[in-house]
Amino acid sequence: MITLITIVHVIACVFLILVVLLQAGKGGGMGVAFGSGTSAAVFGGRGAGNFLERVTAGTAIVFMMTSMSLAYFASQSDSARLQKLTVDKKKKQELADQKAADEKAQKEAAERAKIAVPPATTPPAATPEATTPPPAGTAPIVVPAPKAEVSAPKAVDKPAAPKTGKPAPAPAP
Repeated sequence: MITLITIVHVIACVFLILVVLLQAGKGGGMGVAFGSGTSAAVFGGRGAGNFLERVTAGTAIVFMMTSMSLAYFASQSDSARLQKLTVDKKKKQELADQKAADEKAQKEAAERAKIAVPPATTPPAATPEATTPPPAGTAPIVVPAPKAEVSAPKAVDKPAAPKTGKPAPAPAP
């Protein structure tokens, strides 16, 4: 449909140009200035002017109608295309927002895991051998828990003796 209207529009445009160029001006224009007085002799005194004016008016109406219909179809297709682009853009934005929220939640979970259970105090993972019951008639295997490292207390200086006039005893090696 749009292709047919476009073809009619182009033909009307070319025909309108030709019809306008065939008409003589009302005042004679440049032809009168250079001595051309025979331009109206082909169709008679006023006969061709009336016919060409009607053809020009009809062609102009066809040209305007096809122009308006092509403009309408173009605006409708642009509107639908823009709506589709807007929906696609909105979906991409939602996906990006969801991805950012997921990454943020993962970071927060990792931070909470680091704060809640420090790595030095985490118990070892249970092995399948330790969780299965021993066969009948054997002693159970007991896996001792790892011992926490105990640091040696720091040497503390002895408090100074009260001032009684006696010298303070020397610290023991």
